[in-house]
Amino acid sequence: MKGQLLRFDDILVRNVLPFGLVALMTGMFWIGDRSDYHRVFYILVALPTFIALLARPHRIAQGASSPIFIVFLAFSGYVLLSILWSGTDKSFGTLLKRPLYIALLFYCVAVVILAAPDRINTVLRISIAGAVCAALISIIVFYGSGGRGRLDGYGALYNPLLTSHVYGCFAALALGLLSSTEHKREHGFLLISIALLAVMLLATGSRTPLVGITATVIWIVMARADRRALWVLAATCVAALLLVAFMPESVTSRGLSYRPEIWKEAWSQISQKPWLGYGYDHPMVFPIKGIEDAFADPHNMELAILFSGGVVGFVLWLALYTVSLWFAWNNRHTPLVVAAAAALVYGFAAGLTEGNSFMSRPKEHWFLIWIPFALLAGASLAKRYHAERH
Repeated sequence: MKGQLLRFDDILVRNVLPFGLVALMTGMFWIGDRSDYHRVFYILVALPTFIALLARPHRIAQGASSPIFIVFLAFSGYVLLSILWSGTDKSFGTLLKRPLYIALLFYCVAVVILAAPDRINTVLRISIAGAVCAALISIIVFYGSGGRGRLDGYGALYNPLLTSHVYGCFAALALGLLSSTEHKREHGFLLISIALLAVMLLATGSRTPLVGITATVIWIVMARADRRALWVLAATCVAALLLVAFMPESVTSRGLSYRPEIWKEAWSQISQKPWLGYGYDHPMVFPIKGIEDAFADPHNMELAILFSGGVVGFVLWLALYTVSLWFAWNNRHTPLVVAAAAALVYGFAAGLTEGNSFMSRPKEHWFLIWIPFALLAGASLAKRYHAERH
């Protein structure tokens, strides 16, 4: 009986959970309905992870020993506490599920990376390949049908800006792997991936990924500081010059899209409750003079944190990034860490011009925030486990 349980646990950790992670990372490309995408997460990631924790309860403490996860718990605890003064019309149980789902993502990555670290590398590469295939098909369909306007996205993707979040995350992951992996046979695949993902990002017409990719390249150059990183920088500069020379409208055609006015109004409201904020899930309403409908989004993730959690929440939010990037900097020669940190930096920079869903059910913003955090937390656990064994 014990042997059967061990075999079941081995199948769960080495096969089911990695498959679930691939489904989570690629599902928005091939699942047409968002509710079905959520179900995929519940069935293939959340439930198997919960079973794995029940099968071996020591994994709960083991996974929670990551400094990144500890800060996440502190941030989540404060966010849930802020419901007391948020005035939200949602029940506490409904809102509690959101950080719980994120915690299960952390544990899923932790369980896999501790039991079978090679599986995480496979998950990343398969997911990147899936994103590239989806990008190629989307490009062909979009331009084959005339290519007018902005590419909204297919599958569960429906908005150009949100679509750029997902593909931008994969572009950052590919850039991180290209700058750090020593397997030369992968370089060609990664170069082709980056090129196709870049075309896809340009087709969305969103300028947010331009900010994110710029920050990602700067991080890679600082972290790696080698010849390959300089080649990445040079290629990015050439691509930027070509973009400005041949497609200047992609940068300038829509001006600043009311960002300064929205940020000014958001900051004005934040200044009225600066320390504790308005509370998690408090309605955001930012009226702008000359615009009939008010904006329900500050178009800046950090302003959203300040609005909901005040200075206290913002300090915890910055602590989460500080702990994660400090670990990434000290382990910047590990490909998984470089790739995950590149995606995290991309997400932070992209969040400076868009976003307010910092804690939600699985959606596009997870690619900017929680998936990179989970990968880094898992990598930190793997390093600690390896150090203890040696």
